[in-house]
Order: sequence, then C-alpha cells, then structure tokens
Amino acid sequence: MARLDATRIGVWRDLRLTVDEITRRVDHDLRDEWDISLAWFDVLSSLQRLGGRARPLDIAADLRIPGSSISRRLDRLAEEGWIARHRPDNPTDLRAIEVELTRTGRRLWREMNVSFRRAVQVHFASRLGDAEVGELRTIVELLVPVPAGGADRTDRSDGSAIVG
Repeated sequence: MARLDATRIGVWRDLRLTVDEITRRVDHDLRDEWDISLAWFDVLSSLQRLGGRARPLDIAADLRIPGSSISRRLDRLAEEGWIARHRPDNPTDLRAIEVELTRTGRRLWREMNVSFRRAVQVHFASRLGDAEVGELRTIVELLVPVPAGGADRTDRSDGSAIVG
C-alpha cells in the first residue's frame, strides 16, 4: 500500500476542490436558467434512470447519499408537482412508499437535461480528450468500485455522474 504523503494529501485536496467547483458551476447554470438546484435535478435524473418510479431508499442509493437526506428533496419536488408519492398494494406497510415522476416532472427533466448537459460540456467535458476521459474512468473505478450487480456507470441516459 502506498504511503500517505504530502503529494497524495495535495492531490486529494485538489480533486475534492475541483469536483466541488465544477459542481457549483453546473448548479449555478441550472439555477440561472431554471431556478432549480442541481440537487433537485439529480433526484429527477435518478427517477428517470430508475424507470420513472422508485422507493426513496433506491433513489438515495442511486445518488450515493444517505437515505435520511432524500426526504426534504422529495417533499419539495412533490410540492412543485414534479413527483407524486404512491403506496403500493399493501397499505399496512407504511414504509412501502414509491415516488413517481409526474408528467410535468418528466417534461421538466427532459428540458432541464439539455441545460445540464450543456453545463457539463462547458465546465468539464470540453476540457478533456478521449484519453483523459479514459484515464479518469479508470481512476474513478479504482476509487469507487461498482458494487456487485450495480449499475453500469457508462450507461447514463442523462449523462449524470454517480458521485454523491
């Protein structure tokens, strides 16, 4: 195992700050155009990836965030009419709530996805060649391995990252 030295600490810090800065820029672009945060868009994107309907814990797992942090996002999206909550056929299991994109939510996601992809292109993708993207893919897979049976990282219809 490599020794944790000043170089590795510096690279860790630079990586974290770089991802944070790119995330802020993409969030800024979405807020400017849509007045909606990247965090909200991420939930809509997750639902889209999960087939339009999923349990809150499945959304949290897809976004790699704690299950407890998804509730507020879902509350706000429901208030806006972009998602709807449903209880499956077993009404006695109060934990068995599913969330579904509404027609308005699906339309919003499609329209916002154009802006999201443009922002990712400007702030990230346009700065990297194919070789660098391949190198980053390898590094990401070394740092955060895909769990057994997990989603294929390269098959993202919305182009979003799976970094939480």
